[in-house]
Amino acid sequence: MHYYEVIPASKRFHGKEPLTYYSDEIIRPGQIVKVKLRNLSCFGVVIKKTAKPDFETVSVEDVLKGLILPARYIELMGWMVSFYPAPLGVIAQLFIPGFLDKIEPLSAKDNVDKHEFKKLPPLTPEQSAAYKAISAEPGRAESFIVHGVTGSGKTRLYAELARDSLDTKKSVLILTPEISLTAPIAETFGKIFGDSVEINHSSLTAKQRTRIWERLLYGNKPLIVIGPRSSLFLPLNDIGLIVVDEFHEPAYKQESQPYYHANRTASMLSKLSAAKLVFGSATPPIIDYYLAEQKNVPVIRMDRSAITGDKPLAQYLVVDMLKPEEKSGYPLLSKSLISSITDTLNKGEQAMLFINKRGSARSVTCQDCGYRALCKNCDLPLIYHSDQHLMRCHTCGYRQKTPATCPDCGSIKIYFASPGTKAIADNLGKLFPRARIARYDKDNKKAERLENTYQKAVDEIDIIVGTQIIAKGHDLPRLSLVATLLAENNLDFPDYGSEERSYQLLKQLSGRINRGHRKGVFIIQTFRPDSEVISSAIKGSWNDFYTSQIKTRRQHGFPPFYSALKIEVQRKTRKSAEDALSELIKKVASDNKDLKILGPSPSFVEKKASKWHWQAIIMSKSRKQLADISRIIPGTFRTDIDPNNFL
Repeated sequence: MHYYEVIPASKRFHGKEPLTYYSDEIIRPGQIVKVKLRNLSCFGVVIKKTAKPDFETVSVEDVLKGLILPARYIELMGWMVSFYPAPLGVIAQLFIPGFLDKIEPLSAKDNVDKHEFKKLPPLTPEQSAAYKAISAEPGRAESFIVHGVTGSGKTRLYAELARDSLDTKKSVLILTPEISLTAPIAETFGKIFGDSVEINHSSLTAKQRTRIWERLLYGNKPLIVIGPRSSLFLPLNDIGLIVVDEFHEPAYKQESQPYYHANRTASMLSKLSAAKLVFGSATPPIIDYYLAEQKNVPVIRMDRSAITGDKPLAQYLVVDMLKPEEKSGYPLLSKSLISSITDTLNKGEQAMLFINKRGSARSVTCQDCGYRALCKNCDLPLIYHSDQHLMRCHTCGYRQKTPATCPDCGSIKIYFASPGTKAIADNLGKLFPRARIARYDKDNKKAERLENTYQKAVDEIDIIVGTQIIAKGHDLPRLSLVATLLAENNLDFPDYGSEERSYQLLKQLSGRINRGHRKGVFIIQTFRPDSEVISSAIKGSWNDFYTSQIKTRRQHGFPPFYSALKIEVQRKTRKSAEDALSELIKKVASDNKDLKILGPSPSFVEKKASKWHWQAIIMSKSRKQLADISRIIPGTFRTDIDPNNFL
C-alpha cells in the first residue's frame, strides 16, 4: 500500500494542507487523480508520497494515465498558497479544469512537428536594439520592461523573440489582458507561425479546451499559447519566453479567490521555467515600474513609430463642457464633437466615442463652475447616496449633506451622473440617421462582441460607441476621430490610483489614431479643462507623470510604499455590516502594531442584491504581515491582498 498527499481541486475543499489517500499503484508527483471528497468525487493532484498516517484514509478512486502536471506547476501552486492566501482547493482549480477525463492521446498525424514559419519583415533600428538587449544571454531567466509607445512595434518584437524560443524547442506564452485582445495578436502570429499558435480563453468550448490540453500534454512540438491570465496555468512542458502585453491593465488581477495578479504569477513561472519574461506597455503601471527600478530590471524604451515615412500627427482638441456655446441639447455631445463627426462621415472615415464603463459614479459636480465635492480628510471625491441624500467618502467614512446649490458659485446645476452607452448611441442615431452605429459594452451578446465582429467594425461601421473594450489595442485603419465624452470620469473615483488610470486611458485612446494610417483628431470633453492629468497625457512625458505620482504616493503612504489588504463584509442591514467589520478591525489593530487603517466605510456600491457592503483597507510596510492577517480572517469576510483599487 502507498500513501500520497493530494490536493482536491474543488472549491468545497477549504483546507490549508493536502489530504492523504492510499493507492495500490505507485503514483508520480503531479499526477492527476480522481478522489472522494466527502460524498462527491473530484479531480486532485498528487503532491508527494508520504508515510502511512496514524488515521484512517480512503483510496484514490482513479489515476488519469498520462495526465501529469510538470513539476514547475506544483511549485507554482505552492508559491501561490503562500503569496495569495486562499483555500487549497480554490488554487488547485486554476490548474485542473473539470474536463480532464475527456482527454485522449493525439494520433500520429496530429503529432508532427513541421516547424515551417514565414519570413518576418525586418526590424526597425529601435526594435533591433530591444531584441539584442533581451536575447543577449539565451537560456537565462531575465525580466525586461518594454516601454513602447503605441505603434512602435512591440508585437513585431514579440514575434522575433518567439521565433528564437521555438527554434530552441521551447514554447511561448503570450498573455493579453482580455479575450477581445487575444484575436488581433493571434491573427498576426498565426500568419507567421501557422498551426504552432494556440488560442486559450474561457469562451472556448470544452471540446476546444480539451484539444489544447491534448496538444500540450502529448504533442512533441513547441507551441505559442496566446490568451488571458488563466493561460498561466496550462501545462506547458518547456517554456522559453513569457510575454505580458499591456501589463498595466487591471484585468490581470483576478477579482475572486485566490485574487492573484498575473504579473506576479508570470514572474514566478518564468523563474521556475528559466524563461525570458517581457512586460510590454505604453503606460507601465506605477507600482510595477517602481518595483522594477528597485530590482534593477532593465527598462527598454521604444519611442518611435515602426511605420516608415512621414507619419501624420494627431490633433488634440480639449472641449470645455462648461462653455455655453458647446451645449447641444444632447447630453455629453458637444457642438464641437457633433461638427467633427459630421466632417469625419463626409470623408468616409470612422469615428469612435468612448464613455467610461463606470459612468454611474455618483460624484457631485457643478456644471457652471466645475466645483467638485471632496472629502476634507482625503481630498478624494465624495460619492452621492440617493437613499440618504448624503455624500460619503468611501476611503475614510466621512459624510456630508448634499448641497442644493453650488457652494462656490450658487448655481443650481448640480451634476450627479452621466448617460450610458445606449443613450449616447440612440442620440447619435437621431443626429446621423444614415450612419452605421455599433455599441460595444458588457451588454453585448456573444455574437455581437468586438472580438467576434472585428472585421465588420473595420469595414462597415461608421461610428463606434463603447466602454473600455474599444479603448484597447485594436487596429482600425479607417478611424480618424476619437472622443472621450467625459475625460474626468476616472478622476471622480475616490481612489489613490484614479489619476493613473485616467492618464493610461487617455494615452490608450490617443493610440487608436496614432498608428500612422491617416491624420486623426482626438477630442477630450471635460468639465475640468485645466486638469494636470489631462494636460500631462496630451503634452507631458510619462517620466514626469511617474515622478509626480511617486512623490504623492510616498507622501501619503500609498502603494508601492505600503502594501494593502482590503477586507469586505456583507450583511442584511447596514448596522450589522458596520458593526461586524468594526469589531474585526478593532481586534486586528490590537494584535498588530504599526498598521495604517482606512475605514470601516461603506463599499463603493453599498447595497447589492439586498445586502449591505462595508469595507476597510489595512496597510503595512510588510506584505507578509498582511498575508498572515488574511489567513486568520473568518470566512464570512472577503479579503483581497494587493487590491487593484480601494473602492
